[in-house]
Amino acid sequence: MSMGAITIACATTTPTITTATSQRRRPTHFSKPTPSFYFPLPSIRFASKRSLFFTKRSSMASSIQVNASSTIAEGAANEEMKAGSSGLVGENDLLIVGPGVLGRIVAEKWREEHPSCQIFGQTVTTDHHDELIKMGINPSLKGNEVANRFPYVIFCAPPSRTSDYPGDVRLAALNWNGEGSFLFTSSSAPYDCNDNGPCDEDTPVVPIGRSPRTDVLLKAENVVLESGGCVLRLAGLYISFLILEL
Repeated sequence: MSMGAITIACATTTPTITTATSQRRRPTHFSKPTPSFYFPLPSIRFASKRSLFFTKRSSMASSIQVNASSTIAEGAANEEMKAGSSGLVGENDLLIVGPGVLGRIVAEKWREEHPSCQIFGQTVTTDHHDELIKMGINPSLKGNEVANRFPYVIFCAPPSRTSDYPGDVRLAALNWNGEGSFLFTSSSAPYDCNDNGPCDEDTPVVPIGRSPRTDVLLKAENVVLESGGCVLRLAGLYISFLILEL
């Protein structure tokens, strides 16, 4: 079953969003497609009941509570993630694959909405694990075994640091239990338009084979949709962050 992608189009420096509908892989739960998203950037939060909703706020929230010491060794951090996921997984627990700029904002806003949740971050190196721990994110290296699956998973790792991006997305989808949402943050690059105008889910995409960059994104998006997840095509992401701070 396929699912429509969402687009945040940016004609100048201010992003706008067009709505789309999506169908989940369990069609018996819904009689018709339901709206998937509202304007998400730069403040993002999931909502329960299988839909994702986003709110725009005027300022960044205060820093979140630290729930682990920055001196925890890497092995202990990995054991903490394994222990947390092998025990009781909370209904609002979140796994962020690629907790960089966007992923950390997601974690911050998610913690505001769900103060008692556990947030986990999966990375390819240990370079920023101390920073993640200070933010209350339990870090783990890519490839570590996770005993249980999470109700909410967001994949926001860039394709530049892997040789098999669709494969990485497929592995991330295996960490989702299908109950909440699996969200993949894509790009507006796949759209076949060069006039700097608005795009939506009906805008044609670049044909496979024209560009290696868009091929990777489209293949990754297909993996997400086949898994019953949601695709969010972002435009003007870092411009949005700059506008917020100004």
